[in-house]
Amino acid sequence: MRMHRLRATAFGPFAGTIDVDFDQLSTAGLFLLSGPTGAGKTSVLDAVCFALYGDVPGDRNAAKRLRSDLAAPGTRPEVELEATLSGRRFRITRSPSWERPKKRGDGMTTEQASVTIAERVHGTWVTQSTRLDETGHLVSRLLGMNVAQFTQVAMLPQGRFQAFLRARSEERHRLLQQLFRTGRFEDVEKWLRDRRLDLRRRTDAAGRTVDDLVSRVSETTGSEVSADVSPEAWARDLHADAAAAAAEATETATMATEAEAAARAALDRARDLHRRRARIDAAAADRARLEASAEEHAAALRRLEAARRAAGVVPLHRVAVTAGRAHSAARSSVTTDDRPELERALAAAVDGAARIRALEPRVRRLRAVTTETARLERRATELATAGERARTEAHALVASLTARLGEAEAAHAAARQETLDRRERAIGLREQRVNGMAAEIAAGLVVGGSCPVCGSCDHPHKAAAPHDAPDEAAEKAAQKAADDAAATEFVRAGQVRDLQTSLAAATERVDTVPPEIATEAGAVAAALDALHAEADALRGELVDYDEHQLVACQQAEHDARAGLAALDRLAAAERSLAEAEQALASAVVDAGFAGSEEALAAALDQRAYDDLARHTADHDRRLAAVAAVLAEPGADEVAAADPPDLPVLTQTHEEALRGLRDAHARQAATHARAERLERLTADLARAVAVWRPVSEELDVLTRLSAFVEGKAADNRLQMRLSAYVLAYRLSQVVAAANERLDRMSDRRYTLEHTGRRGAGETRGGLSLLVRDDWSGEARDPATLSGGETFVVSLALALGLADVVTQEAGGADLDTLFVDEGFGALDADTLDDVMDTLDSLRDGGRVVGVVSHVAEMRDRIPTQLLVSKSRGGSTVAISR
Repeated sequence: MRMHRLRATAFGPFAGTIDVDFDQLSTAGLFLLSGPTGAGKTSVLDAVCFALYGDVPGDRNAAKRLRSDLAAPGTRPEVELEATLSGRRFRITRSPSWERPKKRGDGMTTEQASVTIAERVHGTWVTQSTRLDETGHLVSRLLGMNVAQFTQVAMLPQGRFQAFLRARSEERHRLLQQLFRTGRFEDVEKWLRDRRLDLRRRTDAAGRTVDDLVSRVSETTGSEVSADVSPEAWARDLHADAAAAAAEATETATMATEAEAAARAALDRARDLHRRRARIDAAAADRARLEASAEEHAAALRRLEAARRAAGVVPLHRVAVTAGRAHSAARSSVTTDDRPELERALAAAVDGAARIRALEPRVRRLRAVTTETARLERRATELATAGERARTEAHALVASLTARLGEAEAAHAAARQETLDRRERAIGLREQRVNGMAAEIAAGLVVGGSCPVCGSCDHPHKAAAPHDAPDEAAEKAAQKAADDAAATEFVRAGQVRDLQTSLAAATERVDTVPPEIATEAGAVAAALDALHAEADALRGELVDYDEHQLVACQQAEHDARAGLAALDRLAAAERSLAEAEQALASAVVDAGFAGSEEALAAALDQRAYDDLARHTADHDRRLAAVAAVLAEPGADEVAAADPPDLPVLTQTHEEALRGLRDAHARQAATHARAERLERLTADLARAVAVWRPVSEELDVLTRLSAFVEGKAADNRLQMRLSAYVLAYRLSQVVAAANERLDRMSDRRYTLEHTGRRGAGETRGGLSLLVRDDWSGEARDPATLSGGETFVVSLALALGLADVVTQEAGGADLDTLFVDEGFGALDADTLDDVMDTLDSLRDGGRVVGVVSHVAEMRDRIPTQLLVSKSRGGSTVAISR
């Protein structure tokens, strides 16, 4: 990597924009980045690192305050770096996240971080990415190292390497792991540890499963496992014994089943014989009882037949009786047999009623006219009362408005006088102020100032105002008072005009009726005249109307109609009675009875008929049933056989059944035990098959994990795998550092890497010692002086840079920075250090030394000077 140009705006201490031409600085090969403490020397390096990676080295990145506090509000912080990476020219522009004023309203808003990386292709800048993650991956790939490696290789933070030189093994472990990316070895340690813990959990779980199954086998059999036999073999032996017991129980159950079946068959045969004998005996007894009631059964059949024949006569008899009663009722309702006379009376009554009904519409109209006349007369009275009341109210309103008008006119006169007085005062004050305007202008003159009237700057006789002269404020107050009085006068005048208008309108209504009332009263009077005339005409037309005569005609009409209807009902009743008597006589003859009285005597109601029919049918059914039983094959032999001894046979079967239940219970228990042991034996074998390999793997992994973590006895250095790898890297760093330390310390000091644990350390492998070849002793780096510490730390930093560069694939780093620490060196040592730094320029490398030591400015003529001020720091190149 070779840097060409750096531009930063509102970044760190740089409130404005700085522009650093690294191509100009690179011509000397070695340049000094100089300036007073706090000016921003390190911030130049921060800007380079931020442009490449979006981060700054060390604790400054955690602070997240990259924007300059001295920059103007709204100025965007930005860093732009042009550099050659892997032979390609790039321009990287970055802006950190920052707070800017809102474009609308008050307050601040957050502007997110942004980046643009462009490559120069054939003289044109071509954007490669604007995404933070893509740009970071691209830069890391081009440089071959991450931000931590870059800051250790290209910027050599001297102060931090003094801490690294004196650090404990654990602290060196963390830094070296970050630089050499050896986290995969710690991942191996973690994987082994996690795998061991997982296997421990799985082994414990599998062991608990085996123990649980052994306990369940023991619970099932009542025996305990022996220590000299495996659990699965013990379970198999117990299962074999249980299977033999189950087979024996099955054989016993088979014999008990056969014995119970024989006893049950004998009992069933005896029960069947007993049941058939009881059935035949019951049938013979039923036949004897049925034969004894044969004559009674025949009489019931004859009675049932007569009732069946009489059933057709009874309804016709009821019809004849009903027809006779209807005929008697019709005869009693007839008052006369003269039909023509009734028809003549009906016609006369209908004509008379029709003539009277023709006048009823005029009667209804007369009633409506009478009702409307009464309503209009009431309304005329109401309108007269309303007119009188309106005139009374008008008189009262005139009196009230007259009094209010007098008060309003007095108030208007007072307001008008007040307006005149205040206008006169305002005019007087204005005249006084105009007269004293010269004094007012003179009061505003200052020494050396020109007069606004004459333009002179000399004022020998300035006018003076009397002590009671009005000023501009008094004039404005007087004018405002006059304007307020005029506004009040205008309001009072409006009130007078409104009251005068209302009084004139009220005066007009005093002697007149309101027009709406007068109009409605005229309409009501005209309507009443018309209604009176209509009522007189209707009364003349209704002279012959008689309501009593209408009632008499309606009653005569009703009576005539009733008489004709009674004659019609009598004729119909006579016809119905004749037809019913004829049908009854025919039915009696057809049923075979001598008369209707004989038929009625033979009849039965429905319930009695049904009971008698059911009784006879039941007799026939029972007789047929007993005959069928007695006619069954073998019935005679069964009746002659001896009855079986059922109690003895029942007892024999119950004893066989109890034996069968006991045998089945034992069979079920032994089979269940054998099946459970079979399942448990299989489960136990599977559980042991799962537990044994996991347990064996756990033993192996436990030993391996302990060795890798440095806890095993055969790990003589008690060193972790990751520490062992880093120890190898550290030995490379020490070897590279000693090449430069040999020259810078005049061959006095040599770094030594030791695997021994330091004081208070639990792990070894990363300890450092410094051998003093003058004394031949190796000692702790903490015993070095300040200058010695600087020299050894610089050598260690350069050695680490060489190894990290080699680890990153030999990345091309043409620009290198070395930070502070030169002030602690004596002149000779400084010469040796400068020679070493000068050797870094081999191959065209550019070395930038960061220091504020005055002697360094004398030794390195090409300089990048950083100056500070209240408005922010600036940079300049000096040669």
